Formats: sequence, C-alpha cells, structure tokens
Amino acid sequence: MKVYACPAECPAPKPDYANYDRKKEEAAELRHQEELKAWLVGAGYKGANTGGILQIPHADGYAVYMLAEGKSSCLIHLPYGDGWNSPMAEGLTKKAVIKMIKQNRTDIINRLVLP
Repeated sequence: MKVYACPAECPAPKPDYANYDRKKEEAAELRHQEELKAWLVGAGYKGANTGGILQIPHADGYAVYMLAEGKSSCLIHLPYGDGWNSPMAEGLTKKAVIKMIKQNRTDIINRLVLP
C-alpha cells in the first residue's frame, strides 16, 4: 500500500522536548488524529475504516499510520514519538491493514476491560 506523509494542511504536532509532558503530547497526537481523519474525509476518503490506526512494531517502538480508505486507499505516516517508518508498510494489502487495525482495537479494549 502506498504511504504518504501528513498533508501540509494537517501537519503532525511537534513535541516540546524542553518542557516534555507525556500526557500533553499524547493529547496533541489524539487531536491531530481527529483533525487528520476529518481532512481525509473532506478529501474524499469516506470508507468505513478511514481514520483507523495501524501500528507496526519497529525497533524499540512502533511505526504508526492512519488508513485513508477510498477508491484508492493509502496510509498516512504519523511521525509520533521516534517517528519510525516501517519498510513493511508498503508491502501490506488493504485487507491486511484492515485486519491489523481491527486487531489493534481489540487489544486496546482487552487491556481496558480485562483485569
């Protein structure tokens, strides 16, 4: 699947490393995800999975992407944290990406619900 950087109209937040606050940075990333999803929908990516977050384990963390689902779907690289970009991303099919996004959602729910 083709991978693109964040559009100029919706740039990723820049961390303030001089006064780093993890909760503040996580909140900025969540706001950015909401804004990017809205931008993608406005650009015609109106598939049910648009805005889904894909995390691919890489090095000491994750490479993070957002799915833009439409006639020709693609991934948007989210340069959060260390900004990892996985070479695996471009080799994934849309079906595999959607499966991984759904699995990630299930994992998050299980962590919140299960003791």
